[in-house]
Amino acid sequence: MAARLTVDIGNSRTKLGVFNDKSLQHVEILDKLTVTYLKKVMNNFSVSYVIVSTVQHLSRYMAKLVNESDHIFLLSPFMHLPFQVAYKTPETLGLDRLAGAAGAWSLFPRQSSLIIDAGTCLKYDLVSEKGVYLGGNISPGLHMRLKSMHLLTDKLPQVEPYKRYQAMGVDTTSALQVGAGTGAIHEIEGFIQEYKKMFGKLNILLTGGDSHFFVSKLKTKIFEAPNLVLQGLNEILDYNVQKSY
Repeated sequence: MAARLTVDIGNSRTKLGVFNDKSLQHVEILDKLTVTYLKKVMNNFSVSYVIVSTVQHLSRYMAKLVNESDHIFLLSPFMHLPFQVAYKTPETLGLDRLAGAAGAWSLFPRQSSLIIDAGTCLKYDLVSEKGVYLGGNISPGLHMRLKSMHLLTDKLPQVEPYKRYQAMGVDTTSALQVGAGTGAIHEIEGFIQEYKKMFGKLNILLTGGDSHFFVSKLKTKIFEAPNLVLQGLNEILDYNVQKSY
């Protein structure tokens, strides 16, 4: 089977994944994706179809490439999806959230799942066992919390997240680190328990650039899926390619 390329353009980085059927063969993380490099990857892996998900506006050159090709799909909440979308404003739904939901549904079909994407923002998304995307929540991510406290005050410094769990700060640096890091951990645990009350049995999937920070610090059993969005994009691409025949 010919290779397929998934492209996830986020706020901070771009992630590429090359698939053969459902098997992820190659992953790259870029600061910026150009049309020239995209064509190079397509050629190197003999890619037959591409799907692009972006939270940014495409450059003029990238938009031209997408619009002129029948083999490049631009992810939209209005394209064919392997589940239903019950979100009241689908036109405002973040496409990375949609792709993450598709990834969870492909891994755990006919089961309820909570997807936690720990990136620039902390995003929580729910897919029911009936195959319906219900919605979720968005809050500041780990680095956004630390950066905003620095930028929106006169004297608080910019600090990095702590490396070892702390429950209480003992100076300004650690107070900021604990407030952001441990606060985010308690937030995640709180939402998990809230949704377990609502749905009962629930798969918990953790993805995103900061997932490594949370994975060892959460008490709840979780399924770490660093390439969940890419897997979801591949699932949506496969679904639409089949529909086009």
